[in-house]
Amino acid sequence: MTFIGMISDHKSFDKVKEELKETQLELIHINKKSIGNIKNIKFEIIIINSNLENFTNEINIIEKLCSKSKYVIINTDINLQFEILNQDKTNIITYGLNQKADVTVSSITDANILIYLQKNILNRKNQIIEIGEKRIKISENERVMVYEILIIYIIYLINDNSIINKTQEKSNFFEQN
Repeated sequence: MTFIGMISDHKSFDKVKEELKETQLELIHINKKSIGNIKNIKFEIIIINSNLENFTNEINIIEKLCSKSKYVIINTDINLQFEILNQDKTNIITYGLNQKADVTVSSITDANILIYLQKNILNRKNQIIEIGEKRIKISENERVMVYEILIIYIIYLINDNSIINKTQEKSNFFEQN
């Protein structure tokens, strides 16, 4: 089982957790209350989807969790107040709506999102996922959940690129092609 830690609000966490429910991935919410209980868990992936200003006393724990994880996925549209990007042994993947993010959105329409991968990513099977765009059909109800869609997309890229197509069949976010 792969453990993924997510620092986020409850709404975003719940959406991503729902999407990952049929996978072998265990998403754990990291918040101020839980951080003391989970500081010894070895996370494969840490996702930072919200500002860390509420974690001022726990920043050292977060840095330690990030340094031990294989991947750290960071929303670059938020203001981070610590230097996680200096981790040498960790694969940092950024996402957001800005042009500097590794994974961003090229366009959004009523029926789909065009996601643009701007740098090669090495997945867990040591395969290189190359730069490119992927059009993903989204359901009507999920059009406003852009960050959550980017998070899920990155998780699928890291774990198995082919899972994106398989998951679209059962997905709450994505519609079948």
